[in-house]
Amino acid sequence: MEFVELVTRQAHRTTPEVVQGLRDVGWHESQIAEAVYVTGLFAMFNRVADAFGLEDPGYARMDSPPLPAEQSKPSRP
Repeated sequence: MEFVELVTRQAHRTTPEVVQGLRDVGWHESQIAEAVYVTGLFAMFNRVADAFGLEDPGYARMDSPPLPAEQSKPSRP
């Protein structure tokens, strides 16, 4: 999580030594890359949502997740 926070807040401070530290504790190259990609994509999604003024749908406060659209439509007789 420290690595993800670094990439999120100060990606320019990600050094070869930081990445080597991940390798030293057993991370594979594909895992390091995936952590960077996912972190970057979420940052982009948040910026796009903010730029378009999208609001939090409140999923975290729901008792259960919403149904997919095809399941939430009323059935026809």
